[in-house]
Amino acid sequence: MIRLEHIAKSFGGTPVLEDISLDLAPGTSLAVLGRSGTGKSVLAQITLGLLAPDAGRVLVEGAPLTRRTHRAFMARTGVLFQGAALFDSLTIWENVAFRLLNGPNRRSRSTAREAALEALARVDLAPRVADLHPADLSGGMQKRAGLARAIMGAPEFLVFDEPNSGLDPVTAREIDALIRTLVSDLGATAMTITHDMAGVRAIADTVMLLDEGRVRWQGPVAKIDTAEDGLLSRFLAR
Repeated sequence: MIRLEHIAKSFGGTPVLEDISLDLAPGTSLAVLGRSGTGKSVLAQITLGLLAPDAGRVLVEGAPLTRRTHRAFMARTGVLFQGAALFDSLTIWENVAFRLLNGPNRRSRSTAREAALEALARVDLAPRVADLHPADLSGGMQKRAGLARAIMGAPEFLVFDEPNSGLDPVTAREIDALIRTLVSDLGATAMTITHDMAGVRAIADTVMLLDEGRVRWQGPVAKIDTAEDGLLSRFLAR
């Protein structure tokens, strides 16, 4: 269980998040929806402990997320950053196995490569991709490689930041289906930051709509079509 309690964050005196509270129950998938600049990515960074809130706190299984507990939390967490965020100088398998090659529980290169090949297979990337570099891949293939890196070590928590940005509609739907399958197979707790309604329907169990730094609507994905909210209706109409 991840719980956010009364989170607030400002930059330069301008509020970005105001009094945000939410629970991420084990095995559930939450989509955080909103227009650009509404604090979605800031919320993800605070959830991950990469950014400190001005007020409020993050709890992981009832214990506050602190500098002391952050490394252990991240060892249980997989992240797909916006744009995949692969290291240009590393091969794809080295990107995927990055935590195995550099973390506190590092493994031999041969063992790490084998694990990376298994992860690449789970996201439908052929073994030949392993020795290529990010520049050799299409945007969709880079997202798949980013997903493979995120699921290394069977994480309990997954955060996806705009997983469909920059992709054509067909590839975007393929990534959506892949994310849903991976989350289900791992039994992970997931948060997806997005503005893509088709992705929300495919990935999420529940939806949170942010507007001007506050929660405007929250509920099961099955109820978004009947929700009486003007902004949510405009997203649905896209």
